Amino acid sequence: MKKSKVILLVLIFMAFFIATACSKVDSILPSPTAAPEAIEAVVEEPAEEEAMEDIYDAIEETIQEPPRESADPGQSEKQEQLDRISEGTEHTVMESLYHVTAVAAGYDFTLAIKEDGSLWGWGNNSSGELGLGMWEWPLIPMRIMGNVAYVAAGYGHTMAITTDGVLWGWGWNVSGQIGDGTTYSRFYPTRLMDNVIHVACGRDFTMVVTADGSLWGWGFNANGELGRYGDDEYHLPVLIMENIRYVAAGAHTGFAITTDNQLWGWGWNGSGQLGDGTFDERRAPVYIMSNVAMVSAGFDYTLMITTNGELWGIGNNNFGELGGGAVDFHTSPIFLRENVVYVAAGFAHTMIITTAGELLASGQNENGQLGIPERWPRRQFVYIMDDVALVALGQGHTVAITRDGALYAWGLNHEGQLGNGRTQTHDTPQVIIQPVESLDSHSA
Repeated sequence: MKKSKVILLVLIFMAFFIATACSKVDSILPSPTAAPEAIEAVVEEPAEEEAMEDIYDAIEETIQEPPRESADPGQSEKQEQLDRISEGTEHTVMESLYHVTAVAAGYDFTLAIKEDGSLWGWGNNSSGELGLGMWEWPLIPMRIMGNVAYVAAGYGHTMAITTDGVLWGWGWNVSGQIGDGTTYSRFYPTRLMDNVIHVACGRDFTMVVTADGSLWGWGFNANGELGRYGDDEYHLPVLIMENIRYVAAGAHTGFAITTDNQLWGWGWNGSGQLGDGTFDERRAPVYIMSNVAMVSAGFDYTLMITTNGELWGIGNNNFGELGGGAVDFHTSPIFLRENVVYVAAGFAHTMIITTAGELLASGQNENGQLGIPERWPRRQFVYIMDDVALVALGQGHTVAITRDGALYAWGLNHEGQLGNGRTQTHDTPQVIIQPVESLDSHSA
């Protein structure tokens, strides 16, 4: 295309030159008796100089190199992403008097807590994971219970801590992951234990931290998910460790942070996700690293934030889950980046929140779960949106809370797990719950 344009412009130039030469030949060739002044006038720049320069400019523009990227390509990409979000979030499914304060994502369902303590859920409910007492799964948020302070979701079960420290559970229970001594699924919230301050759900097991720092677990244990030798399943709580302040669960791994910020892990280690330098399964806690503030476990990889805001990773990185760029397995912790305040690991994609409130993503994107339309993996972190307070990941979807209390969701939506009343997948953030206060401020 460019060559044809150049040839056309050259032909135009030649025609213009010949026509000009012919029409001006008499004046261009002065008589032998012409005065020196006349000769000097002839050799001056032709009157058609501006027209000639226009043609040269046109040719130059045609054959010039493609425009270079901006000196700050990150800003350009960021603006494109902001435009996508603006275009894709014109309609709000639910206006709320209350901000959303917490969120959790199961395999294909979602839960959110509003600032009034009410717990809401949507998406797949085939095993009672929403605790609504019905088989249908809603495509928009539905209220489950009140006075909830924290919520966690597994493959098909849910755990909630109420404001008085009581743990409630419901959903899929084939391995005893509800912890009520049975293997019957529960379609309504079931009271389990008191004095609970933190809870984490694996694929089909559960772990909690009580007020005295004890770590308890129940459910599936065939790979050492509960950090102990013995039976393959426990249907009631068993003690794992003491002096614990934080717990996280992967698909088949468990992690705990002690009161002095040491990280310990156990369970399946086929991708090196325990970070002990091996691929060996561990049925008892093994030490990983110190000065850890937070840990999040994906399907077969793990991410940690240290007390000084550094992000470290271990395990599978085939899709760029670690955001470090290398396609490899890492059996020992590797440094990834600084200035991180929150991390969430999913099935094969990762979200982090920086100190500036930016949400960045890496890993698998076949369902748009990263929040960008180009559906291929990202091995480096890419910008998604600003002013994010919390984020949670399901198998193929993502939900995030912004600082103004609004809830956004994107990615896979075949079970209605995005909560926007539809089942179409979305590869850019969609607003699901918008506080009225925020709506008023935006329209002001």
